[in-house]
Amino acid sequence: MSESSTNDNKPITATAFVPSSVEQGVLKKQTRLPGYLAAIILLISALIMWFLFSSKSVVITTVPIVNDVEIKGTVHIKLDDHLLMRTGQYQLLAELDGFYDLSQTFYVTEEQNQQLQFTFIPLPGELQILTNVTNELVVKIDGELRDVKNGLIKHISAGEHQISLTAKDHFEHKQSINILGKRQRQQLALSLKPAWANIEITSSPSDVKIFLKGELIGITPTTVKLLEGDQSIIFKKQGYQQTSRKITVLAEQDKSLPRVPLFMLQGQLAITSQPSGVSVTYGEQYLGTTPLSVAVSPNKKQPLLLFKDGYQSQTHHLLVESGQTKNKQFALKSIIAQVNFQVTPNDALLYVEGRLMGRANKPLSLPSKQQHIRIEKEGYVVYQTSILPTPNAEQVFTVKLKTLEQAKWENIKTIITTATGSKLKLFKINDSFETGASRREQGRRANEIKRNIHLAKPFYLGLMEITNKEFKQFLQAHSSGHVKGNSLNGSNQPVVNISWIQAALFCNWLSEKDNLVPVYNIENNKLVGFELEQEGYRLPTEAEWTWASRYNNGNMLKYSWGPSLPPSKNAGNFADISGAPILGTIIPRYNDKYITSAPVGSFVNNNKGLFDLAGNVAEWQHDFYEINTGLSLTVEQNPSGPLTGDYHVIRGSSWAHGSRTTLRLSYRDYGNDKRNDVGFRIARYVK
Repeated sequence: MSESSTNDNKPITATAFVPSSVEQGVLKKQTRLPGYLAAIILLISALIMWFLFSSKSVVITTVPIVNDVEIKGTVHIKLDDHLLMRTGQYQLLAELDGFYDLSQTFYVTEEQNQQLQFTFIPLPGELQILTNVTNELVVKIDGELRDVKNGLIKHISAGEHQISLTAKDHFEHKQSINILGKRQRQQLALSLKPAWANIEITSSPSDVKIFLKGELIGITPTTVKLLEGDQSIIFKKQGYQQTSRKITVLAEQDKSLPRVPLFMLQGQLAITSQPSGVSVTYGEQYLGTTPLSVAVSPNKKQPLLLFKDGYQSQTHHLLVESGQTKNKQFALKSIIAQVNFQVTPNDALLYVEGRLMGRANKPLSLPSKQQHIRIEKEGYVVYQTSILPTPNAEQVFTVKLKTLEQAKWENIKTIITTATGSKLKLFKINDSFETGASRREQGRRANEIKRNIHLAKPFYLGLMEITNKEFKQFLQAHSSGHVKGNSLNGSNQPVVNISWIQAALFCNWLSEKDNLVPVYNIENNKLVGFELEQEGYRLPTEAEWTWASRYNNGNMLKYSWGPSLPPSKNAGNFADISGAPILGTIIPRYNDKYITSAPVGSFVNNNKGLFDLAGNVAEWQHDFYEINTGLSLTVEQNPSGPLTGDYHVIRGSSWAHGSRTTLRLSYRDYGNDKRNDVGFRIARYVK
């Protein structure tokens, strides 16, 4: 039997059971500890690598340099010449002898390489001042007063400072000084310059007391110390007149004052009189007017003269003793003169030296002296003057008072000049006249209805039409243009091609230039109202223009030159043979030598001294245009046209007019828009 067979016959026995977990646990215990250690080492390595890669290189220095610096904050590593630090906030602490401790917060930023520098602040220092002045020394550092004890000033911050030193009777000393600080004591040696000089003073007599600003400073003869500058000293001695001297003192320049003489006290002369205000002369000395009390030369008999206008003078001889007062009273007799006042109006009141004397028409007895006269009556200008009544001669004083109205007109200029150079003439009128034209008049138009007008309100009217030169001061870009190559734009030609609104705007502008209240209220280039009573410049009313152009000693002119055509020589600028190349209807037997408009004032003026009311250019009027119907018997007082309307009146002929209709002074036109033959002149009421 084989061996395998033998084994097959052995009995089968059970093996003891061992759980697999126990076996594995043993294995784990054998392998866990080295794993933990590896993990920890790996974690620490990772943390170190993370710190190294996320930290910033920071170099920290101090001024002055110290080695012992403490840094508080998150984890940081000090290497040879720098620190590895995470971004964030830290605090630096350091100490250095002679400096304030450093305690400063700083921040590490994301920048990889950073350099931070911290500066120590030196501790205060001390200053020992060595001067030639020991008392009353005042020291300021940077303008601040500092305590000084035995010449020592403590607690001065390090750095550059301005120091000033002053002491009584010495000049101020200023300089810069560098304080080192760090508890070090420095010295400053200097001498303050004396601000005085020694003045030797003598007097005659001696033993005179010397005062400066009310304080006794010595008794002559003596030498006193006076500060530099102008000094005024007073000398006093009983029984003598006080005297004074002004001395200019220069520091450290001693000098002797010339001997000061004192004079014995004078006598005192006290005088009263009836009346007061009497002039008094004693000897050759004028003493003044009474009442008076004056020192005079003593112990000498001298003439005393008393005199006053209107009174008899007196002469007396008096002696006034030294140091004594002589009281005297005098009465002067008045000198009377007769003055006869003849005053118009005869019920005016008369005042002499402010005293009411009653009605002015009377003779008066007045003292023969200068008398202030005032004559007045309500509604009249007060008259004032001075007269000197003369005795033994008849005097007649004639006065005619002016009414307030008369005085007003005397002070008002008859010709005024505007800011642009225009001249306006004053017309003080009170005239009634008839406007328009008769229906039988050749050339009459339907809008020339007759009206009865009364003008009594004074006004100024321009002597000439407004020129291009003047208008361009208001509107520089304006151009009056030309007609078929013939210029209308000359400086002294009348401005044309302007609307009524532009003319009104010019008036408002000129009013403001001359400090007057504007007349026209214009908004968005439209007239919304006007205040004709204002004193600013405006366009003339149609009634004013009619009176100025037509009224002549109670008669109304048909043409500016007379009753019939053709115009007289130099009568004006109309459509004539000189303008035939560009015009239609012309005056065949007249030549004004201008194709278009002429410079203003080129032709003869009318009976009121006004130019170009006929011809040259037609003129805008203030009035809104309207047509009256029928002849009204009502007299219109100072009319200015309707308050509203669609158009404005145009009056006067122009360089383009040559027909019988348009040449007449009663011719009326209307419009609002620009025309090359329409300009304007200005007017205003009296201020």
